[in-house]
Amino acid sequence: MTTALAPHPADASTGPALDAAASTAQASAARAIETVTSTDPATAAAAMPVDFDAVMGYRPTRIDGMLVNPHGDCSSPVPLPAEFDTACKGHDLGYDLLRYADVAGAPLGPWARQALDRQLDERMHAACATRPDDESRTSCYVMANVATAAVNSNSWRQNYDAPRPEPIGAYALAGGVGITLLVGAAVVHRRRREPEFATTPAGGAVPA
Repeated sequence: MTTALAPHPADASTGPALDAAASTAQASAARAIETVTSTDPATAAAAMPVDFDAVMGYRPTRIDGMLVNPHGDCSSPVPLPAEFDTACKGHDLGYDLLRYADVAGAPLGPWARQALDRQLDERMHAACATRPDDESRTSCYVMANVATAAVNSNSWRQNYDAPRPEPIGAYALAGGVGITLLVGAAVVHRRRREPEFATTPAGGAVPA
């Protein structure tokens, strides 16, 4: 027996009631997002809306244990570590679920985009943790934090609604912030590694 999923509390409509098709699309998208952010890819695949492929133009696939948009990528003005690629593809799938619900006239509430952004952050940091040495992991974590800050800023600017195109200036700003953080982190890291040398006083004598 199939139990109908009630709309997420954050998605309660304050206007006219959704028609049956929109309500079904909203419930399906909500269920899919809840599963892709909390369960295994097989369960997530089974929870995808039945007409997702037709509406969005592709079929989600599994890569590295994640259900993803196979055509997705890390949209960033600065290069990101290759380890983030699958996490970005999964994030793109989640955003397409937001768009799917929006196209149906039944947009999801802020909870959905926040959950997807949080998952991206967790997956990027998990990818960094697989690097073999502290220095490499540290630089990767810096990039993960930069990417997370840019994503969160973009979502906040769009009121956590379905994603829409951003002006290039917004991405340039995010990239500038990221580069600044990277430079600062590199300087701090280098200073911590530099050995301290005794300073010779004027006159050339070194105190005993």
